[in-house]
Formats: sequence, C-alpha cells, structure tokens
Amino acid sequence: MPFPEYRSSSLLLSGESYAGHYIPQLTDVLLTHNEKSKGFKFNIKGVAIGNPLLKLDRDVPATYEYFWSHGMISDEIFLAINKGCDFEDYTFGSPHNESKSCNDAIAEANSIVGQYVNNYDVILDVCYPSIVMQELRLRKYVTKISLGVDVCMSYERYFYFNLPEVQHALHANRTHLPYGWGMCSDVLNYTDKDGNINILPLLRRIVEHKIPLWIFSGDQDSVVPLLGSRTLVRELAHDMGLPVTVPYSTWFRKGQVGGWTTEYGNLLTFATVRGASHMVPFAQPDRALGLFRSFVLGQRLPNTTYPPIGD
Repeated sequence: MPFPEYRSSSLLLSGESYAGHYIPQLTDVLLTHNEKSKGFKFNIKGVAIGNPLLKLDRDVPATYEYFWSHGMISDEIFLAINKGCDFEDYTFGSPHNESKSCNDAIAEANSIVGQYVNNYDVILDVCYPSIVMQELRLRKYVTKISLGVDVCMSYERYFYFNLPEVQHALHANRTHLPYGWGMCSDVLNYTDKDGNINILPLLRRIVEHKIPLWIFSGDQDSVVPLLGSRTLVRELAHDMGLPVTVPYSTWFRKGQVGGWTTEYGNLLTFATVRGASHMVPFAQPDRALGLFRSFVLGQRLPNTTYPPIGD
C-alpha cells in the first residue's frame, strides 16, 4: 500500500531512451490498478519520454535516414538499405530477421559512420578510452570538453564508482563482489524480445485517459532520432482523431530557440531540443530544465521571446 503522505500527491512519470518502453508500461500498470481499485488511486498528472524507443519498424530506419540527411552515408548506401530492408519484419535481436543484403548494407553504413562519431550525439568529439583510463589511473585530470560537454564522462564514471573509497562512502558492494561496477551487467539476464513490443497502443491508452503525454527528442541523436519519433506521434494523433492545437513552431529558452514543438488535442506534445543528445539533460541541461519546467507546471513551451530581432 502506498505511503499515506503520498496519497494526494500528483504523479509525473518520465524517462529517456528505453524508458520509451518501461515508462508507458508502468503507466499502463498504474491505470489498470486505478480501474480495479475501490480505494486508493494514483493521481497521474503527466508522462514525458525523451528519445524513446517506441516502434522498431519506424525507429530503426530513422537512424539511417538521419545518417543520410546529415551527410554521414552516401546516396548509394541509403538506397541499398531502402531496397534491401523490410523493416516491418525487423527484430531487436541480431541478425534482426533481415536479408543478407539488408544486413550487409546496414553494416557498411555503420562502418562508414565509424567509431570516431558518437552516435548518441553526432556533433560531439569522442573520448579515447586507452588514453583516458591510463591518465585516470595516474590520478590526472583528463576531462575532455566538446561543446561544453565532458565526452569522457562514461570512462570517468566507471573509474570513479569502482574506487574502493567511493564504494565504501556509498555503502555499496558490501559483499565484495568479484567483478566491477558497470552500466550494464552480463550477470543479469536481459531479453531482446521486449524490444519488439509496439508501444503505441499504450501511448494511446494514456492519452485516452486525458493524461498529458510529452515526447521530446534531442536533435543530435542518431540512435533514436526525432525523424522516427515525430512521425509516430503524428500518426498516433491522426489515428486518434486529435486535431493540431499548436502548429509546428519554435519554442524559446532565455532568448534563444530551444527547439521546435507541436501539440495535438491539447494532450499530446512533440518537442525537439536544439543541440541536445540522446540524453537531453547531458548535452543541453538548461534547455532540458526549461522543457521540464513547462511539463511539470502543465504549461505549453514558450513560443515568444524578447526582444524581437530587428528592434
């Protein structure tokens, strides 16, 4: 049973990336509870998911559309992918239930993009792990900044959380596990099958319950690009008969364009965050703050700024 002090609280649910699956699934569970409960009900006031994996047959081809539209692969490779791949049959686990010609074209595209581009933020520089880990072991300051972002954070984080004194201070690893901390673990059994789930029916259910739903995209992400998310939101709105209540237009943060946004039926919002990565707050913390402030307060993103250019 929920703690009494939270019974009257508004509940806002949000996450990024694979949260495109687990946040709508969590919301669905809570809605089912509300429908069956004769007592306590969750007061869900909004759901927001960023660069979310929603539907493989649209999100996956969007990656290669993004590569092509940003000059990262050639016309020939892009056409080969379009010709050889049936993304309606695409599965999360390799070899993705695709033909050899499709997998070969995708492999060539990925090879051309290469390892020297961060797919989660294509405008960032990359960190060289062998150099940064060596310097970290020597306790040197190694932060590599690109466009205001520490591109070596992943390696610094791995090093930091495996320091015995840090684990001791956090009361972590009290059982002295024989392996180090990492973002993902082979110890746990992950299944690729969950990634095949089409999340759009759950999004539809959320909107049908009159819960504001925001889907936002950092526009420098090629892993789950805005090209797929924007299309899926528009198609969902069309299927639900939701009219455009905010035409596609700029939104502002501190006198600059924060991104672009549109809204359907006063409930379903799509927004981009200009210059942001797969994890929006990582690359654009202030614009992320502006977006979340509007979401939490139940307000639309600001569409005007002052002073106007030309005055």
